[in-house]
Amino acid sequence: MTASQRQGWTLLLTLGLAFAMQMFTVNTLPVTTQETLLAEGGFYESLSVVGYGLCIAALIWTLRGAVLRVWYLPLVLAVMAARELDLDKSLFTRGLFKARQYTGDDVPLGERLIAALILAIIICAILLMLWRHVRPFLAALFQGRAWAGAVLLGIGFTILYKLLDGIARKLAPLGIEISADAERTAFVVEEIGELGIPVMFLAAILLWPGPAPTTAHPTNRAHRA
Repeated sequence: MTASQRQGWTLLLTLGLAFAMQMFTVNTLPVTTQETLLAEGGFYESLSVVGYGLCIAALIWTLRGAVLRVWYLPLVLAVMAARELDLDKSLFTRGLFKARQYTGDDVPLGERLIAALILAIIICAILLMLWRHVRPFLAALFQGRAWAGAVLLGIGFTILYKLLDGIARKLAPLGIEISADAERTAFVVEEIGELGIPVMFLAAILLWPGPAPTTAHPTNRAHRA
């Protein structure tokens, strides 16, 4: 492992510890303070949206004109930012990602068609992203590249957020009840973990070495992380 790779992994470890400390600290605060920090449109959610904006800006700055060839990456990031703002719900009768948006009788046909088109574009972007980047991502991960580790952590935060979102409601059908304190802790971890998603993706973009040396300018970042 090169020195730059060690520095990259050290950065990720530091970020991970910082988030763990935030989760622990916020969880010890009074409930009213937690609600203020973690509320919809509150401190952490606002930072998450800003984080996605920085990811998009960093991607454009890093790739310059080549960003048009990977248009789906900033699009996916923009969609994730929009979800943080609940635009997928507030701009549609039932919600962009809800089946009732496309089958419900209370949704106007025009809105249904527009929602279907937007959803189709998003699905196309995700599939294209997976098709083009899963293999090089896995190769970089096995090579110990820090940027790939950052992407993996970002995906991990995403999965964690989905699992913890409404954890008490999800466990109830299984006959599992959790205490109010445990539910509150899960909520804290979830909301702070959501901020970890754009932070890790931003770290991945900044740690990415750039195009391969055979196709890039000699002064590129080929030897970084």
